[in-house]
Amino acid sequence: MEKFTTDIFGVFELINEGKKTKSIINTVVISKQYLAYYLYRIITKFIHIIEIAIPIKEVKTILKLLRIPNEHDRNKNYPMAGNMTNDEELLDLIILSSIDVLNKTDKYIQSLPTPGPNAIIYEFIKLKDLSVIIQDIIDLQKLIPGLSVSAIRPNYIDDEKIH
Repeated sequence: MEKFTTDIFGVFELINEGKKTKSIINTVVISKQYLAYYLYRIITKFIHIIEIAIPIKEVKTILKLLRIPNEHDRNKNYPMAGNMTNDEELLDLIILSSIDVLNKTDKYIQSLPTPGPNAIIYEFIKLKDLSVIIQDIIDLQKLIPGLSVSAIRPNYIDDEKIH
């Protein structure tokens, strides 16, 4: 798992290096959106293990930052097309929090005397080297081209503040 999170962080750093180039389209934000979505899908896939490993509050925080309603079933992916934030700092927070959640889950599983069924996450992660991660993100971009929220839609975190 450590190699996987290091590779994800490497992709994140590679995206941040794109800030140095000038472009009409902000590819840095778009790339971060797809990386955040990729991590969200992994967390949702293994939510039953993650909820045992870490406090549910940490997962709920990520879901809140992603604008996923509280009523939504955490065991299923929320349709994010047209809902992903454009705020780069918020995307950074989502990505780094997701990496932290995966690292804490790894530490929890390693602390168990026998990983048992929780080791299924390792079987998945074993298949994901750097080139596969990048290809997965490219495939997500092809499958879900309109991930970004409209620029005129305001950023909000708390549903209670909407009128």
